[in-house]
Amino acid sequence: MIQSIRKIGNSSGILLPKSMLQACGITSEVEIEVQDKTILLRPVSSARTGWEAAFAAAIANGDEPESDLFEGIGNQFDETEW
Repeated sequence: MIQSIRKIGNSSGILLPKSMLQACGITSEVEIEVQDKTILLRPVSSARTGWEAAFAAAIANGDEPESDLFEGIGNQFDETEW
């Protein structure tokens, strides 16, 4: 597909078809990178993407969260204010 470069204020841009954005999973933000004279666009994903499924799989495999992970760690504020 060939697109024309358009002037947008002091910048330039192109219009991308909705179907192309949907096929790439791009909804509202993109990560842009230049690599070997090529512009790469990637959908922005949450840093915690996939965590919920990973926790569910771990629990299904018999792993349990550590409930006493922070037990014994505290300070004076914890003792007086809480």
